[in-house]
Amino acid sequence: MFSSQIGSTTVIFSKFFASFDSEAVLSAIPKGTVRVIFIDTPATPHLVATIETLVSKGIVVVVRDHHDVPNPRNSREMEIAAAANRVRELCGVNALISNRQANPACSGLIQVGEFATEGTILVADNDPDGLTAAMKASGLVYDGLDTDAATLDGARSEQTAERLTPIALLLVKGLATLPPFDANRPQFSEDAKSKLFQEFVAAVSGEQTALNSLNRKVEAYEASVQVAEDIASEASELAPGVVMVNAVGKPRHDLTTLTQRLESRPGCRVTVVRKDNGPIAAKHGGVQVSMAVVKAEQAKINLQELLPTGFVSSPDTGIISNTTFLLHVSEEVWKGTVLPALKG
Repeated sequence: MFSSQIGSTTVIFSKFFASFDSEAVLSAIPKGTVRVIFIDTPATPHLVATIETLVSKGIVVVVRDHHDVPNPRNSREMEIAAAANRVRELCGVNALISNRQANPACSGLIQVGEFATEGTILVADNDPDGLTAAMKASGLVYDGLDTDAATLDGARSEQTAERLTPIALLLVKGLATLPPFDANRPQFSEDAKSKLFQEFVAAVSGEQTALNSLNRKVEAYEASVQVAEDIASEASELAPGVVMVNAVGKPRHDLTTLTQRLESRPGCRVTVVRKDNGPIAAKHGGVQVSMAVVKAEQAKINLQELLPTGFVSSPDTGIISNTTFLLHVSEEVWKGTVLPALKG
């Protein structure tokens, strides 16, 4: 979790994977706050608990999110839908929870400057979609923000110069240079991302120094692209349509380039990257296996069907999956559950 200023608005960036996340956010909300806006925060039990606490204190809670599941197909989707409905019960008309099909980016659920008022705190997901939506809510926009936001929250392989504005492309390249999460120094990577977000906001605001800093990150980004190319050359087909690569122990690399190269292999429908960073790697022996369905196949393939009924999405369980086309697991879950299901 980290906080930042966008104009005169305070924004808290956080996930809601564990009770610790809820406690940290509640502690960061200053006294005198009369309204808290949650932006791009998927409905989880920990988000529900946070909202329950705020409502009990008489604080007005508003939600703008796009992670609802209109037609749940399994227990995990039912859990998400149930949590979203509980948020609606708590917030009433202040809860606007859409889905990614209707609203690819959360900025589409917000009017410019809608929540830039005294006594209001924003709580947003700490990814580019949360950032751009929080900017819009605070009154800071640029031409192409909504389109950028949808691309930034979509497939990595589509985050290219052809689909993004130049300033958004600098954000993508800057993200590629961030240090990976280190369980022994968890705040190190958070501080680096916080600085990058602040520079992006400042650059959009017209500060040349911030724009220069973003441009200087391009050299490091280009080096990470070459590493990604080298890693992708070692990919193999794990099962029909499933392309896997082992990035554990490899130097810092650009995930967008790696994903693009994997998806370009003939017949690829699902990419699998074994890596040594991420929230699951930090808790489960230093390895995380991340899977993604290529965009053209997302309506046909549900990665959550590879998991046991009633699975719990949390770094603690070694499973993170809030959508059917993305799945992150520990090596234990990979070897014991997901890999046998794939081969079957």
